[in-house]
Amino acid sequence: MDQNSTNENTDEINELIDDYSIESLENCLQCDKKIKNSELYSTYKICHNCNFHFYIKPYDRINLLTDRESYVEFNQELPDEFNYIYDKYPDYAKRAQKDTERTGLNDSVLTGYASIGGNRCILIILDFSFMGGNLGLISGEKISLAIDLAVSKKLPIVSIISSSGTRLEEGMISIMQMAKITLSMANAKKSNIPSISLLTNPCTGQAYATLATFSDIIMSEPGASVGLSPLKDLKHSSGSVKFESRTSDSLVSRGLIDSIVNRNYQKEEISRIIDLLNNRHKLVYENKNENVNEFALSDIPIDKREYIAQHPSRPSASLFLNKVFEHFFELKGDRLLENSERIVTGLAQLGGQTVMLVAQEYIKDISSSIGKHGLSSTDFRKCTRAISLASRFNIPIITFIDTKGHDLSYEEEIKGIGVSLGGTLLSMAELNSPSMSVLIGVGGSEAALSLDISDRRLMLENAILKISDHHTEINKKNMVLGSRECKELDIVDIIVPEPIGGLHLNPDECFSLLRKVLMIELAELNEMSSRSRFRSKYNKFRGIPGFSNNMLTDLTNDVLSVKSKLTNYLNIKLGKYKSSKKP
Repeated sequence: MDQNSTNENTDEINELIDDYSIESLENCLQCDKKIKNSELYSTYKICHNCNFHFYIKPYDRINLLTDRESYVEFNQELPDEFNYIYDKYPDYAKRAQKDTERTGLNDSVLTGYASIGGNRCILIILDFSFMGGNLGLISGEKISLAIDLAVSKKLPIVSIISSSGTRLEEGMISIMQMAKITLSMANAKKSNIPSISLLTNPCTGQAYATLATFSDIIMSEPGASVGLSPLKDLKHSSGSVKFESRTSDSLVSRGLIDSIVNRNYQKEEISRIIDLLNNRHKLVYENKNENVNEFALSDIPIDKREYIAQHPSRPSASLFLNKVFEHFFELKGDRLLENSERIVTGLAQLGGQTVMLVAQEYIKDISSSIGKHGLSSTDFRKCTRAISLASRFNIPIITFIDTKGHDLSYEEEIKGIGVSLGGTLLSMAELNSPSMSVLIGVGGSEAALSLDISDRRLMLENAILKISDHHTEINKKNMVLGSRECKELDIVDIIVPEPIGGLHLNPDECFSLLRKVLMIELAELNEMSSRSRFRSKYNKFRGIPGFSNNMLTDLTNDVLSVKSKLTNYLNIKLGKYKSSKKP
């Protein structure tokens, strides 16, 4: 795509921004409904009927997003050496001057200190109205300076991005801004600085590939065009492009964006995410002598437990996430291919302390496409992403286990499901922050174990461990362990009782008790160093199974019984054989 084509496209859209000003618009450009007297439109520039998000000027956006009078801009003017590019190319300087007069901005990037919901942060805004919001020498330098300041001040980074393509007037200098921003973001990640990006329409080009995709959390406004190449470039190279496939809504389903957030909820949502990632509070125990009580368990036979564990009405993991924890924010996707509903991940709080939740959602409807198969390579990558994020910010992780196993299809095998599963196993084993796992339904498979290498292993009373359905009939016989057997083998640390008759009859009773147990255990784990936790976890798993005296007695009796039965069987056979040989 040539330079003139790029400039024409940008100028065309900028003219639309000017022509359809807030004052002149009476009807929505998308649904044609009247919006002139709409409070939602006058305040947030959103159509109340179709939810179309109109362009909003950068300082208006700052006023909506930040606490009143908290924004303090910095680096509005850079040293003169950064302006040499305008002296070198007079036509470029004229175009920049034209955009300055039209927008009141001297570049596509605004940076400053801000407070969002009481949380101090560094704010970076790229605005499309100034030369398409793309990266040049000045804008790249302003972004890098802002990121470096966030590192030195230990403040989270919030970037609002509306950008397109490459600033071709600056040639290779424009391209090199990607390397500059990449190194600054790498330094921020190394320093564990939280970063959040909000994508607006359009969000393409260099800014998307660097500042947006490197962020820990990626949010977007509805209907934003998002991707590396501008739509016009894609149409030029591919002939036709479906606009819907490039919208932010589509990218959520493909696992590339975490959340779609309307403009009128963005301040609240960003503030909540900063609170969660800052991880300021830890649970402590005032009465350190108090421990989780040993609960008396029912004597339900194992076949009944197996039935209850797989009961159609038994609550799935997502209900636990919303009932046991507060302020849950879901993280969607593996940032590569898709967002699967079989795995639910997200940040939440437990008693005020931030935790990362990773849950296996057992889809009981096997007629559905996602319920028919086990966990896929995408599912394990999604788990690994959440675990890695928790480890970087020293956020405790709590996993919920309930799965029939992994996907056995040939397609998944060639996608490298073994590598993905192994990556999840290793990330759980290497985790520096406290970890707890809760078996809420069915476990016992390789897929279940991937989230079960934790400091504390909890199990609901009627949950079970059983060999996966894909194993042979010989192996499936008698290969079901209930909570009592798992406790005797030291496979689990704590058993959480269920209501009489099973979890499905009164789930709130179990949710309340589980919450209390998790808080007690997390407070205890918070007192331990990461080295002590790892050593304890290492010794625990190296010691499985832990045979109790009762179990050894039972096993000895079983062996003697089998030996006696085998002796009787051989004597009978031998007697028949001798009788057949007599003349």
